[in-house]
Amino acid sequence: MSEDDRLNLTPEWRRHPKSWGHSFHPMCSYMAMFPARIPHYFIQKFTRRGDVALDPFCGRGTTPLQACAEGRVGIGVDLNPLAWLLTAAKVDAPDKDDLLFRVEDLQTDMFYGDIENEPPEIRMLFHDYTLSQLSYLKGALDRNDPRDRFLLATLTGILHGATAKDGRSSHFLSISMPNTFSMSPNYIRTYVEEHELRKVKTDVFDTLRWKIERLYRHGRPEIRGYAHLAGAQHLGDIPNRHLKRKEVKLVVSSPPYLKVVRYGLYNWIRLWLLGEDPERLDQTLDQHPKLDDYLLFMHRVCQQLYRVMLPGGVCALVIGDVKTPRDTIALNLAEAVWKFLKRRKTRFELAGIIEDELAENTKVTKIWGADKRGRATLVDRVLVLAKGPVEVVREHVTW
Repeated sequence: MSEDDRLNLTPEWRRHPKSWGHSFHPMCSYMAMFPARIPHYFIQKFTRRGDVALDPFCGRGTTPLQACAEGRVGIGVDLNPLAWLLTAAKVDAPDKDDLLFRVEDLQTDMFYGDIENEPPEIRMLFHDYTLSQLSYLKGALDRNDPRDRFLLATLTGILHGATAKDGRSSHFLSISMPNTFSMSPNYIRTYVEEHELRKVKTDVFDTLRWKIERLYRHGRPEIRGYAHLAGAQHLGDIPNRHLKRKEVKLVVSSPPYLKVVRYGLYNWIRLWLLGEDPERLDQTLDQHPKLDDYLLFMHRVCQQLYRVMLPGGVCALVIGDVKTPRDTIALNLAEAVWKFLKRRKTRFELAGIIEDELAENTKVTKIWGADKRGRATLVDRVLVLAKGPVEVVREHVTW
């Protein structure tokens, strides 16, 4: 009997559409994000109401949000300030009416400042009227206030995207461009000139109100969660009572692997709004282009995860296969991680590795073409680890 059979691990999440989940999930696109249906599968299978679910590389907060929406305590940890913002906004959301009152107050106090101090690569993206509003909000919003934090996070999601085909403004604020990631300034400049794109005058406050109504279709999550701006290697230092008490029942995460994604570069427009330096961020994040360094990093992370988890807890890590143009065979990175952990005498037990082959058109990198995708492939795998004997974990499976 295989390990997969012992816990009956199958990619049953495929039965749900990719867009399934709480209405806060699409607040802002994010590179290398996984759909909410994946953490939902593990939340329902391995936890009960009130249990704690953790994502140490939380990205846009998919795991902690879905946990909170399903009556669990969701915790998100990430070194990326954009990831922290999105996660914190979702798991500690304000009352909708309070949020709309705040928008009204901001619009009443609005002043149209000088946009000449904004970088030229930003000025080429937005109509002067729109950029004046954005520049005002950039200085007026306090990310320590839950209302302002939610508004700032919502703005990152509508900051740039495709314009409607009839040429009028869509529900995005920029010239027509991709929504998921930011193309380089030079590429955008050339594209604008070649296609004679024009900036559309769009009111930021009206667009914010529209987006808020969309996001609150399902209301606020049932349970309040937590977001921490920190590294996964330092979980023990985070001032969170659930982590300190080692109460984590489930981990569902997608660790950054072998520098497949440069989160700073691909989010430079959103990071402008947050006052963050994209280049410095890429130097800060836990990305290891060399396999040996990556495996050591994952070993240290798994040591931290083991320490904060309850006995019988489950850790599910979504890790894609990788391949360079010189490779003839893709590297099964999930299996490589497990073999390295085993050599290092990990106390985790292997519960299974689930293969999840992706459709060609679901990869964000499809826009770049096969020669520019880097090391990403169309195969993701979920490495499932158990704290304690798999037989003990199986006794607590909920379905």
